[in-house]
Amino acid sequence: MTTTSTPAPAGRRGLFTADPANRLRPGTPDRPWELWLTGPDSLLPMPDLATALMAAAEHNAAAADLDDGSPLQPASHALVLHHGYAWRREGAARSGAGIAVPSLCWTAKCGICGELVEDEYIPHHVSPEDAASDAVGREWHELPDGRLVCDSADDAHNEARAQALPQDDSAEPDTNQLTFL
Repeated sequence: MTTTSTPAPAGRRGLFTADPANRLRPGTPDRPWELWLTGPDSLLPMPDLATALMAAAEHNAAAADLDDGSPLQPASHALVLHHGYAWRREGAARSGAGIAVPSLCWTAKCGICGELVEDEYIPHHVSPEDAASDAVGREWHELPDGRLVCDSADDAHNEARAQALPQDDSAEPDTNQLTFL
C-alpha cells in the first residue's frame, strides 16, 4: 500500500528559504525572469521584473475571480522566478508602505426601512451629527427621538414624517366662520 504525504506549506517546501541548499528551483537557471504558473506547471519567460510582477498580479487576480470554491477546481498561482528561484523582495517597498490608519466614519440610515443615504455614492462623515445633517439636507426628516426617515412614500414612513413636521396647535379659531348645527 502506498501512502501520500500532505503537502507542506510553501515556506517549508523551500520556495522562499534563504539557504541555497534547501531552496527549490522550479524554473530555468539561465533565464533571469520567468513566470511559473503552478496549475498547468508552465514557465513563461519574462523580459524584466516589472513585467513579471504585472503578469503575476493579472494572473492571480483572474484566478481568484474564476475560483468558485469547488474542491475539484485546481489551484493555480503565478510566481515570479529569478534565475529559477522564487523571487522575494528584500526589505520593505518604501518607508510606511502597507501601514493603514484606521478611522471611523458615519453614514445615515433610515430608522424605518434601513435604507442608506446614497446618490452616486454612499457618503461618509466624521460624526453622526454630520451624517444626520447631510441626510436632512437631502430631503430626509429627523424625528424628535433623533431617528431619520427617508423619502419613501408608504404608511409607516408617512406616519413617521407626520411626527417630524411641526404641529401648529396655537392657531386661534376663525370668528368669521359660521357653525352649522
